[in-house]
Amino acid sequence: MVTNDEVRQNTDVLNKQILNKWLNQEMFTFEWFFMLFIIVVCYFLFFYLLDKKRIVEILLYGSLVSVAFVVYDSIGLFFGFWADNMSLFPVYPNFFGSNLTVAPLIAMIIYQFKSPWDSYLRWSILFSGFFITGYYGIVLTSMEVFVYLKPFAKIIDLSAFLSVLIICRVIMVLILKKEAQKGNISAKHSLSILSAKQNKGNNY
Repeated sequence: MVTNDEVRQNTDVLNKQILNKWLNQEMFTFEWFFMLFIIVVCYFLFFYLLDKKRIVEILLYGSLVSVAFVVYDSIGLFFGFWADNMSLFPVYPNFFGSNLTVAPLIAMIIYQFKSPWDSYLRWSILFSGFFITGYYGIVLTSMEVFVYLKPFAKIIDLSAFLSVLIICRVIMVLILKKEAQKGNISAKHSLSILSAKQNKGNNY
């Protein structure tokens, strides 16, 4: 029988190992600075492009995306589908690697600029494919920052990633419809943007 004290002791030992590895093998390495650079660039682009008039709506969408990413990433880590070999901070899951930074920031930009459903779906598929197979599957894997541990893990990751983007937008539409019914002018405006049809002169 495993006691709670044994679990806590093992956790303490593991945390000390993680901290020691982070201080001596991860912090201030090229890979560490690369991850930091990507995050800073994404934040800069996000705040530069952000529609300040829709900031509450967009941040709410981003919050939904972030929470969903953290949940499914934690589940994947628990079942051994994938693992982070490096992190900006000695904290796991690696919240600041992408779950609370890069992925939600880019998702919010897509949400803002690709309002019609067909355009949003197209860009969400492109983003999911590039992010999972390109950024994670090739770049971070080749740098040994991240690794997929099971053959089908990448398919699970890609499917979950895309599902999060779609479901979070559906939730936003439902929330805005509810607020619009109450007479919220901002919600009506946002809903009209999200419900707009794709411009025939713009294929993307």
